[in-house]
This record gives sequence, structure tokens and C-alpha cells, in this order.
Amino acid sequence: MRDDDGAAPRRGGGAARRPARRRTNARDTSWWQGISTDPLFAQCPFGLGVLTPAGRILTVNGPLAELHGATAEELADRPIATLDGPLSHPEVQEAVLRLVETGEALSHQVIRGSLRGTTQPYLCTLAVWPIRGDDGLRGIGVTLNSISGDESVLSRLEHVRARLALVNEVELRMGFSQDVVGCAEQLPLVTVPSFADVAAIALFETPVPLSVLPENGFDPPDGALLRTVAAVLHPDITELKSVTPKDYARPFAVPPEVRAALRRQRAEASGTDAGPRGGDPGPAIPTNGTRPGPDAPPLRGYLVEAGLHSQIVAPLISRGRALGAAMFARVGDSPAFDADDVQTAEELGLRAAASIDKAQAHVKQRQAVRTLQRHLLPRNLPTIDGLAFSYAYQPARTDRLAGGDWYDVIPLPEGRVALVVGDVTGHGLQAAALMGQLRVAVRAVARLGLPPAALLSHVDSLMDDFAVDGELASCVYAVYDTKEGVLTWARAGHPPPLLHVPGAPTRMLDGPPNALLGIGGITFDETSCAVPAGACVVLYSDGLVERRGYDIDTGIKDLRAVLDTAVSDAPATPNLLRDAALRVLPAGPEDDVALLIAALAT
Repeated sequence: MRDDDGAAPRRGGGAARRPARRRTNARDTSWWQGISTDPLFAQCPFGLGVLTPAGRILTVNGPLAELHGATAEELADRPIATLDGPLSHPEVQEAVLRLVETGEALSHQVIRGSLRGTTQPYLCTLAVWPIRGDDGLRGIGVTLNSISGDESVLSRLEHVRARLALVNEVELRMGFSQDVVGCAEQLPLVTVPSFADVAAIALFETPVPLSVLPENGFDPPDGALLRTVAAVLHPDITELKSVTPKDYARPFAVPPEVRAALRRQRAEASGTDAGPRGGDPGPAIPTNGTRPGPDAPPLRGYLVEAGLHSQIVAPLISRGRALGAAMFARVGDSPAFDADDVQTAEELGLRAAASIDKAQAHVKQRQAVRTLQRHLLPRNLPTIDGLAFSYAYQPARTDRLAGGDWYDVIPLPEGRVALVVGDVTGHGLQAAALMGQLRVAVRAVARLGLPPAALLSHVDSLMDDFAVDGELASCVYAVYDTKEGVLTWARAGHPPPLLHVPGAPTRMLDGPPNALLGIGGITFDETSCAVPAGACVVLYSDGLVERRGYDIDTGIKDLRAVLDTAVSDAPATPNLLRDAALRVLPAGPEDDVALLIAALAT
């Protein structure tokens, strides 16, 4: 063996030699020089080439040179990145680099592109493999076969691309929804009519675990019921135009074709002449004119009337549990499903199951958070002479986890009462738990009789003990002195309270906003004002006045206007103001809302 300079490698005196690195002897050309004249190489109808590990051309045959509009001699010794044609395609360069780094060959890859500065396209199959010798990697073999004129291949490729796009679209759309029904609806919406005339998803009330006998797969117990939660029917099929969700919403027993798919843990076709995988065609389905029995899926009767003849059932399995099944049907003159359709349906089922499982987990977590939050919020506010209260907690829309909003009324000594609304950043169990800790902390510190600014400073110092991941919280803490008729408040990054006085517009109670609780080392300031008889103070979290595309200043302005309108022809009461305030919320609020209204000096 010789080094690249032709000299024999030197050996250190008795020192152990390091393993030789893979390299190419640049001056030793004997190993490839005869390739270009070899009939197997020169006369091959496919494009063949030999590259150095650095991606420089050693030799190419005529068909490969023609793909680049040049001769073999013109391409010799040129880096592939500088060419105009398939060899310069990014996937070719990436395959060469990966082969040098990992030794991984590539085959059956399809690349598509066009010549630079033109609209002339090319479509080629690609293979890349190593050429090794005694001294390691000598070169890289490349095969490029143009299939631009092969209509059958092009049609097949377009078919595959369309199916991949279909699967990806289903996964993308299902991933955006955290509501189970909304998530499930996306699969039939995308697949009808491009893939099937009818598509539906049916779910178990309780997921079915894997059978104790692995060969039985998922074996739903007797009495297990499915319910169709989403279905889309081809709008142009006359027999299906009048079908509504009420017609197929009732629970039904697990039909044989679904049971077979769950046991085999794969998509199964039925009603076709040949099995989906070249074997048993699966359980038969009723043909046109054969009415299904009373235990059949409620949608089945409508499909039979429309000429049902081909069906695929894909099991919905995720994390070792069977969630249900996806059903695809073709009726009337539509062609029967083939083996490729079965594979597509199976992939759709896998993606759908993962998304539905995630949505179901989100629903369970949301229910747990809201249950915890209901127990942490005060169930009843105290009765205090001369004061009246109204409150509300409005959770965010169903696809959002509950947050850490809370409200409270705390009786204090010497005729004083504290009013509190707070909001922990984030959503979920952690936010709800921190909210509970903060509410207890505020109540405990309030018993010390500290003024609002001092109380917030004290609670801020406790946040290090409460916050697990550096969460923050906003809060407004107000104390009303019933003897003096004075309201004193302090804010920790919270929206300002509102004050409604009979005969005057609702106004903001300004004052320093201060920093959020959890920042640490902050001095809080407070503000006081006299409150006339019959006044109402409104405390709220930012979910009431702030949302996407709607800044908080505009939200507060609109809230004040709504409150003023509500009392324009009726006396102001806490309940009246509460109902009016909640009307500013959209149908599906993005954030939780806590609202507390107190009528002072009644």
C-alpha cells in the first residue's frame, strides 16, 4: 500500500499503527480506467457513472452524459455540484455525502427537477453504492435512469404522491383539533370523495385492551358498543342526500368486519372479489337489495340502498388500546377498493388513532383540571352587612385546558373586607394547583391585616416556594373599609378595577400596575379613593378584555360601555353588571375569566 504521494507509508519504531482511514489514491487510476471501455458499462441503456468520494466525476457512460447535454469527456473530472442536470440534484449530493460518512447505499429513489434556466423537466430513478478496494472506499457508483417518458411510471408516481398528500392532510388537520369529535371529523372530511364515497369513524365508549392471547389481537367483549362520532357521505349520491347524523348516531354492536380488523390489527377489505392482501377477502358485507339486521351499524342500511359493494375497515389502535375503527365505503359505479387502497386506509387509521388518542387524553386532562379548579374556587361568598356580591368563572373553549384564574372575598377585622381576583400564567393541572396555593396564601396573609401593597410583596416572596417552573401570576387585591367608605387597592400586573357610581360613567381605578407576582424584589404601590353610597366595583381577569386581535385597552373600553348601557334604564346591581360583563365574551373564549362584582355601601 502507498500513500497519496506514491511513497510507502512510514512505520514508527515499534509503535502500534492506527487503523487506516478510508481514502482514495488519486494517482492510482488503474482501478477505474478500464470501466469506460467495458461493454457492460458503455452499452448499458441506463446512465452509469463513477465518482470520487469527494463527488468529482471519474467517468460516465453515454446515456448519463446525454442527460446532462454533454459528452463523457466534457463531464470528466468535474464536481457534480457544478453540473446542469440530475447529478447536481440535492438528493444526489446528499446521498453521496451520506455514503462517505456512513457507508449507506441508496436505491429506488426517484428525483425530479429541471435544467437550469429552462422549463425542461427530468424524472429519474437513482441508485448510489460504494466501490471498495483493499485500501477502503475507492469511489462511488451512480445509476440514473430517465423515466420522464414512461407514462405508467409517471401515473404510478402521481398516484403515490396523491395518497401521501391525502394521509399528510388528514394528520395535519386532525392534529389541530383537541376535541375528540372535531378531531375525528377531519378524516372523513378529507377522504370523501377523493378516496371513498363514504367515510366514518366509530369509537368505543371505553377503549379495548389487548387480548390476553396475543394471537387474538384486540377482542372486544360481548356487549361492547361502538358509536359513529363522525361521518361524511358523498353529496352527489341521491340515496344518501337525506341522511343526517341523527340517523346513524345510536350505539351498535361490533360488526364482524370490525372485529376481524381488530383481531388482525390491520385494515381489512370486504365485498371485493379478491382479498386485500391476496388471501381471504374478509367477512362478507350485505349487497344491494339485502337489508342488514337490527344489530348492524345504523349507517349500513343507507349504504346498502345506495349500492354498497366495497368496504375497508381500518382499526384505530394507539398505545396498546383499540379506540374504534375507521370505515371507508364505495357504492354504485365506483370501482372496488384494491390492495393499494387497503394500505392507504391502514396508514390513515394509524394517523387517525394517534390524533384521537391525543384528543381523548386532552379531554381527560381538561376534565381533571376543571374538577380541581371547581374544588379550589370558593363555593359560596360570605354574607357581609351592607355589601352585595356577584361572581362568575367562565372556562375557556373546550379545546383549551383550564387556567389558574380565581376570585375571593375575605372578611377582615374592624369592618373591612378584601376583594381578590388573580390569574396564574399557563394552563393545566400545574396552573390550577398553583392557583389553589396562591388563594390560600392570600387568605392567610390577609389575616395579618397588611395593607394591599404589603400583602402583595409578602405573597411575591412566597412564589419561589410555590412555582415549580418559574410560573408567574397577576393579582388585584382591594380592601374596602365599610366604616370610612374608602377603597384601597394594589395590582400585580393585573388589569385595573372598574368603579360604577350611579349617575356617572363607569371609570377605571388607575394606579401603578406594578410587576407580576414571581418576579421578585419588586416594591408594590397602592392607591385609595373614597367610594360613594351605591357604587359597584368590578374586578376581572384579563380573559374578559384581551384576546387575539383585540388589545386590552380596547377591551376595557368596550367593557365600560357595556356596563353603562346595562344600567341606563335599570338600577345597578351586582348580578345585572355580571350578566352584562359576560356578554363581551366571544362564543368560544380563548382564556378563562374570573369576575367579581361588589356593591359597596348599600
